[in-house]
Amino acid sequence: MRDRRSAAAPEMHIFCENTMSRLLQVTRRQTPPSAIRKRLQDERIAELLDVAAEVFIAEGFAAASINEIARRANASKATFYSRFPTKQDLFLAVIDRRMSTVFEQVADFPDEGTLKSTLERFCANLLGVALSPKQISLIRMISMESGRYPALARRFYEHGPKQGEKALSTYLSQQAAKGLVSHEDPLVMARQLINLITGSPIRWFVLGFDAAPMGKRALRKHIDDCISLFLRAYGTSQG
Repeated sequence: MRDRRSAAAPEMHIFCENTMSRLLQVTRRQTPPSAIRKRLQDERIAELLDVAAEVFIAEGFAAASINEIARRANASKATFYSRFPTKQDLFLAVIDRRMSTVFEQVADFPDEGTLKSTLERFCANLLGVALSPKQISLIRMISMESGRYPALARRFYEHGPKQGEKALSTYLSQQAAKGLVSHEDPLVMARQLINLITGSPIRWFVLGFDAAPMGKRALRKHIDDCISLFLRAYGTSQG
């Protein structure tokens, strides 16, 4: 019995080694080296942009230093300049990354749910992002720098608010086809709802009048009031 076990042990070891070798070969075939390199490069770029965002928000665009960003990111200036030739290019990339993340969080229109519940979800997600400290700091900085660097404000709008307006207008157009909202210009309707939801809170937060975040009850009432006003203007008896 002992001899059989002794003979089986090396065979089992060889079987396991062969199995692992085949698995590794399959994994390598499924994930080519170029894809692995690209993923690592993308992760490193994301890390660099996150560090750059922290410095830009803390120091402002004009005062932010590529040297300081590189130091915090444990990277060389050559690394940054090879990817972002100017500081403005770097900041535009920061805006693109931030706005794409925001859009993913906000532009969610599930098929299930009523018109009111979907709008409530959209508005809650929008306010949650718009009133976050990072977003408020970014808006403050862009507002201060837009006179000297108009491309910053333009990129912020094109990749941020404009995308939210388009996504909401598409949803409202679909609801109009179902007879749930009136057949007005869906983009105008979308802009008006977004302005109702974000206008007053963001304006005062950016100016620093309301340093404390809105409580859950105040936030809920604000959303309910805005949606009720919106639906009184554009809702139908079917909605």
